[in-house]
Amino acid sequence: MSINKLDLLSKGWNTSEIEHASRILEEAEDHKPTKNKVFDGLIFVFLGILMLANGFACSGLLVPFIFAMQLGFVLVLTAIIGIIFSILFTLIIYDVENIHKKHETNLFIAFIVNGIVDFYLILEFTAQFSVKTKLPPTNNIYLIAGTYLIAFLLPQIAYQMKKNREI
Repeated sequence: MSINKLDLLSKGWNTSEIEHASRILEEAEDHKPTKNKVFDGLIFVFLGILMLANGFACSGLLVPFIFAMQLGFVLVLTAIIGIIFSILFTLIIYDVENIHKKHETNLFIAFIVNGIVDFYLILEFTAQFSVKTKLPPTNNIYLIAGTYLIAFLLPQIAYQMKKNREI
């Protein structure tokens, strides 16, 4: 865990007290009980499953709109859905990082991979729908999937940039 040493110095702590507090907090993080470590792992697994379910839900939701609506409407809808789900997952990641008191690079990588999987799922579900219904997609599905990917990644990238500036 990292603590804001300047903040503690401004509150009247001396450097030896700050170092002692930092050492105690780091040792506590390293010596977690086994059940807490298992629970921490379950949080990451649940988050991964939730992100994957999001991909299937978003892809399934967007397919009818890809075939029925104009491109402008579909792009706006796609961007809104991508941003909303990204903000929700970014908030979850923020909370997980606060609980663990460290920055999780693995969560950021999982977030990017999830965005790419969602991109693929939109393409795949649209292709399957087109084959089953024998309807050609009326909109550019690569543009729509790309819009979702960018909208999904933007809030997380903004959060990562903000977090790196604070460090």
